[in-house]
Amino acid sequence: MPVLKIVNCMNSVLRKKCLKVENIDAALVALADNMIETMYSASGLGLAANQVGVSSDLFVIDVGIDKEKRDPVIIINPIITASEDKIMAEEGCLSIPEVFAEVKRSQRVEVKGYDLKGNELRYEADGFLARAFQHEMDHLNGVLFWDNLSKVKRDILQRKFKKKLKAIES
Repeated sequence: MPVLKIVNCMNSVLRKKCLKVENIDAALVALADNMIETMYSASGLGLAANQVGVSSDLFVIDVGIDKEKRDPVIIINPIITASEDKIMAEEGCLSIPEVFAEVKRSQRVEVKGYDLKGNELRYEADGFLARAFQHEMDHLNGVLFWDNLSKVKRDILQRKFKKKLKAIES
């Protein structure tokens, strides 16, 4: 399975709401498999389809603590059906490398969607997994984690990222 290129936050695909998946076919299964490999290769915990340039309503996630025991979750057309108790915690993003910020998110969420066989899924998550679900859901809606910050904090982080990007490209 090939490792895909993760687009950075300057790519416009990350600013558009992803399209609902209408058909689960071999191409979608291959995309999900490649996204999982890409996520692991980048040492990430989650990856939305638009982060690899595909505007499909799908993400993969694996917040398992044991790196030897992989247990990825694939959710197609996910929706958050319930959430409660906001909490601040640090977040980062594979599309905004080396930039982190404290973001307020729900401590608990319920997420519904579909697996690769078209079966309905339902997760009740709390803590870090709940945060990861919300982060990936934001991607599918064209939202980056720093969009949840004040304008001042967001501007500082954006300047910091652009400076890192220039250093990498030089």
